[in-house]
Amino acid sequence: MTSITASAATPPRFELAEGILWDDRFDLVRWVDIWRGQVLSGRLDKRLVVDVTAIEIGQTTGAVALADDGGLLVAAARGLAVIAPDGALSFGPDLLGRRDDVRLNDGSVDPQGRFVVGTLALGPETGTEILLRVSPDGTTEMLRTGIRLSNGIAFSPDGSTIYHVDTLANTVSSHSYGPGPFDSTEPWLTVLADLPAYPDGLTVGADGSLWVAQWGGSSVRRHAPSGLLLDVVNVYATQASCAAFVGPNLDTLAITTAQEGLDDWTDASGAIFLADTGATGLPVDRWRGSTTTPYWHEQKDAAK
Repeated sequence: MTSITASAATPPRFELAEGILWDDRFDLVRWVDIWRGQVLSGRLDKRLVVDVTAIEIGQTTGAVALADDGGLLVAAARGLAVIAPDGALSFGPDLLGRRDDVRLNDGSVDPQGRFVVGTLALGPETGTEILLRVSPDGTTEMLRTGIRLSNGIAFSPDGSTIYHVDTLANTVSSHSYGPGPFDSTEPWLTVLADLPAYPDGLTVGADGSLWVAQWGGSSVRRHAPSGLLLDVVNVYATQASCAAFVGPNLDTLAITTAQEGLDDWTDASGAIFLADTGATGLPVDRWRGSTTTPYWHEQKDAAK
């Protein structure tokens, strides 16, 4: 096992940064600041993320994803939102039904261009959180129930396995995956459990290894799919929330951190960090729906 130290690439000014990824079409790092309702973008300049701009959506931003048409897909408070290439913002229907004490959290696009996103409770833990899959035409399927706090979602390099974090259960689990129907009768398998701190966001490297952010653990841990610990990337921030490979060669590990819940901290919590790990990542999959005429526009037109 090797130990690596990441360096701060921005000032420590984000309350709950999450969902970082690389947009290869525009050479931008993108992420969200959840409670501030911001979708953020910045340019890599050597060891810094600079020229950071924010799009305000007026509600929580659990995650951001890239779309095929050059726009952005956002996990908003209770449904999806899209930001079209011209900047137009549109909100989709509520996906969460009667519960008013819940919001969407982390999400990721699968190899088929569908968005997989989970929930967390806004009040006391319920143990009834869910993992949803939303297709570009609006078809919504339940992939998992009985979750304590749904967090990071990622896929193996060949797309045959989905990985999912339940933060409060302190587990990373896996399930077979593919373009066909999801087999809800097949049990999820625990890959990692009883980590030193709460697992949060995760990404999968080009070699199939799992990079798991440690909320409360000031680090990102790299594990083999078997669970074997391979590397630890340390950050000067208590709450590491997400990691992703960024840059034209996808060879720089970017790590978001958070200030949420901290008092009188003296580290760089709330900064974005960068690290050279010797590993590379995978290009992110893109949402195959339209951000100019999203499915909810088409449904309204069909109902007229």
